[in-house]
Amino acid sequence: MRSDMHKVIVERPRLIHGGLRNKKTALRLTRNQRAQAVDAGEDYDSGPPRASSARHQKGLNENLAPLRRYLMRQAGRPWDKVYSEICRTIDTRSAVGLHVLQHVGDFVATSTFIDGGVVFERWWRSLVRPVTGLYVHPVTGLLRIAKCRQTPTERPRVDTVKVSETMQYQKIDGLWFRMEYRRLDPDDLVRRHDGKLVRAAELGRDGLPELVRKQQCDRKTIRKIEEYATE
Repeated sequence: MRSDMHKVIVERPRLIHGGLRNKKTALRLTRNQRAQAVDAGEDYDSGPPRASSARHQKGLNENLAPLRRYLMRQAGRPWDKVYSEICRTIDTRSAVGLHVLQHVGDFVATSTFIDGGVVFERWWRSLVRPVTGLYVHPVTGLLRIAKCRQTPTERPRVDTVKVSETMQYQKIDGLWFRMEYRRLDPDDLVRRHDGKLVRAAELGRDGLPELVRKQQCDRKTIRKIEEYATE
């Protein structure tokens, strides 16, 4: 780890906020502002809690890419050794050093456990989630990079399984039925909308399938249908 990592991360030119209107000097800092200043690596451990107006017009512009790259290169090594090297390189007694360690904790999940073959991390209060990015393996103690979890694609719902030109299985209102058809000949009689029997050719239905049998499937048949539909 480079010896000036704390400077690379924290000592970057600050962003100027243009929306602040208070131009008074020697403004008294609030408790939250003093905490933010300590996190930024500035020494407010002694002296009056005051700052010039310039302090209220600047915000942190941290460059965390070098720290992230360093941690990614350490994947596969024991986390205890990696963490020890970081602590030897930076001054953990200073606010700047503590600030760097805080970002290390943001990048690496250290409180992990395995459940059902999946590595989880305890990340907020009692909540857990599968690890993403860098994490410490709970068994080996090695720094690892979690594999990208692919979102499973949802299978399209299958409501019809065609067996032949004249027979198919169809799911209606959650139930599977065996549907048998026959193709109409031009001279076959079919019932018109008014109930009168006429030739299929007159209605333009010759050659079209007509349902001749509908039977609900038993459990064994349903199991075979659903196995076929999910292949």
